[in-house]
Amino acid sequence: IVSGRAKSDLEQWFGKIPNLWLAAEHGAVMRNPGEKEWTSSHPNVPDNWKKDVYEVLEHFADKTPGSYVEEKDFSLVWHYRMSDPEFGEWLANELNSTLDELLADTQLRAIQGRKNVEVKLIWANKADVLAQMTHDEPDFDFMMAAGDDTTDEDLFAKMGPESWTVHIGSERTVARYRLRDYREVLDLLTSFSEAPGERSRRRRLTAAAR
Repeated sequence: IVSGRAKSDLEQWFGKIPNLWLAAEHGAVMRNPGEKEWTSSHPNVPDNWKKDVYEVLEHFADKTPGSYVEEKDFSLVWHYRMSDPEFGEWLANELNSTLDELLADTQLRAIQGRKNVEVKLIWANKADVLAQMTHDEPDFDFMMAAGDDTTDEDLFAKMGPESWTVHIGSERTVARYRLRDYREVLDLLTSFSEAPGERSRRRRLTAAAR
């Protein structure tokens, strides 16, 4: 499971499931199957950049009722899901432009996602996690990626034609399939346990695709 969420979230939700790859913060840290410790492909990464970036994000949070700043181990995120939609989008664009100038010539980049702007390290990339997983375990029976964020597009683009790539929402995407919301994702995942074979699952997915 490759996610932008913090490792504490993935640990809580999926940590007790055996034989599962977990990659948090877009792949900044990973936990291999059968292991308890999390590791990073770039250990001892300095976090002295956080102070200046946090001040910028906090300034925008102060200007935007309902928004807040989340600090992860390797990234900072400004969330505005609970703010006025139009005002939040306008400020998100302004923040993204401000951060592009601030982060020029650094190993950081600002990503405008679904109701958030995240500052993360360039090497924390979901597609790179896929490359590592397939290198270590090349013989997968089935691969599927589903997501609703811009950070998922790199992963979709790297997956082969035999894989299922699923975008949730109406935005432009390179994914092969589209589902409307999380409810349809739950229906699809439920069908994995109920359907006797791939043909039935594919019918369910294609019928839901837009």
